[in-house]
Amino acid sequence: MTILHKDIHHRVELIEDGLWQIGFNFPTSTNCWLYQESDGLVLVDTGNSWNHGTILDTVERTGQPLRKIIITHAHPDHAGSAAALSEATGATVYAHKEDVKYINGTKSMASLPGSIESRLLHSTADRIGILNPSPVKNVLALEDNQIVGTLHVIHTPGHTPGSISLWSEKRKALFVGDNASNGWLRLRLNFSWFTLDCDRLKESFSKYKRFPSSLLLPGHGAAYRSRDAVADLLSLLH
Repeated sequence: MTILHKDIHHRVELIEDGLWQIGFNFPTSTNCWLYQESDGLVLVDTGNSWNHGTILDTVERTGQPLRKIIITHAHPDHAGSAAALSEATGATVYAHKEDVKYINGTKSMASLPGSIESRLLHSTADRIGILNPSPVKNVLALEDNQIVGTLHVIHTPGHTPGSISLWSEKRKALFVGDNASNGWLRLRLNFSWFTLDCDRLKESFSKYKRFPSSLLLPGHGAAYRSRDAVADLLSLLH
């Protein structure tokens, strides 16, 4: 792994050839991932609404066009820059069908059922205007097991109804969104107040068994490498 840029606001790291991590430091550590396909770049998640300039600069430095934007879930720190980026580049935006309505602005997650803590958190964020990402005009709805380019879509609900993970057979890599994180050198499952349905998320983890990975790419924290990264992740359920 090679750090290409680092300052107090963000860092850009080449994880391996054709895979870049853009990590933002404010208000929390949040990742976007650039993934090289044969026709250009795929961006997995888009950070907050004010992060689009940094992402566009990073795309420009690669010398390749941004073709697709895939949102792992509709929280504003992951979908916040999707509208600005799609308008600037013409990239197609994708999200699971269960989260499309929160990304295109027709619904708010504040109305969703969940634990008392998660509902309080979401409703408070909605009232002060920080819950919903900037609306994206056209979002293509994804289904479980759909293939986008070379990435396999895995519907892994719980954190949000339409949370997805993405599997790269070529790289033996799994993008896990906010289902897990890797902070302070420790792999964690995400059963925080931001997760609407922890029981459903626990059920979703079983889907990972089909995708033997040596590289986990989370929404927060560092990339995680292991001979059997999925086994490491699933061991945390016990």
